[in-house]
Amino acid sequence: QLRNPANVTMHRRHTTLREKGRRQAVRGPAYMFNERGSALTAEEERFLDAAEYGNIPVVRKMLEESKTLNFNCVDYMGQNALQLAVGNEHLEVTELLLKKDGLARIGDGLLLAISKGYVRIVEAILAHPAFGGGLRLALSTLEQEMRDDDFYAYDEDGTRFSHDITPIVLAAHCQEYEIVHILLTKGARIERPHDYFCKCSECVEKQKKDSFSHSRSRMNAYKALASAAYLSLSSEDPVLTALELSNELARLANIETEFKVRCPIGFSSFFSFFILY
Repeated sequence: QLRNPANVTMHRRHTTLREKGRRQAVRGPAYMFNERGSALTAEEERFLDAAEYGNIPVVRKMLEESKTLNFNCVDYMGQNALQLAVGNEHLEVTELLLKKDGLARIGDGLLLAISKGYVRIVEAILAHPAFGGGLRLALSTLEQEMRDDDFYAYDEDGTRFSHDITPIVLAAHCQEYEIVHILLTKGARIERPHDYFCKCSECVEKQKKDSFSHSRSRMNAYKALASAAYLSLSSEDPVLTALELSNELARLANIETEFKVRCPIGFSSFFSFFILY
């Protein structure tokens, strides 16, 4: 059966996810209960504390001089040094960490910076070679799960974001105009979801595998497309685009019940923006 290319791909996907699950098993709250997970060394504890509190000299010295430091270690909440530094808006520490080859969870760091509106940290992370060519900006965490790396945390403990979220979708949700502009200049765009009745292999597979996640991803995409930040910066005629989206969502509200309550929200804020400014 594995001779079928589709079966080979699915088998590889399941195998990869299973291995990632094993690798992530000692992360997050497991550190409080798992003997393996609780074995942070004194050096690692000191390093994570320094990153969390923005102790630049200590972080720099440990990164440059220590031969035994695992700079990707995580605390009992599943956060690594990069996530701790970004979450506490320590730009200098973030820049020091980004210089290290093999740094994990860069994608989670970017999403965290976007959610908090830390523009300078967003710019620093986007300057990392991992974002060369803009490919990473176009893919969600779910779409990148087949990559054998730790660019995103694949467990629920390490990330607080939905797995269908991309950086520009999150920036649009948060109405972060400056960050949306930065991402647009990097080539990031929000793809409009396929028609509800689309029968392409991708849509059929997503609907069959997890209809809830598929519906949620459509909601997140339309919410981002309808945001004032994205509409005003990405469209030559934002008002016309908003009206077209409004008509599309009104049609979808008769098909997908999830859109009945949510579809007017983005447009009301968008038109308020034009009335005020």
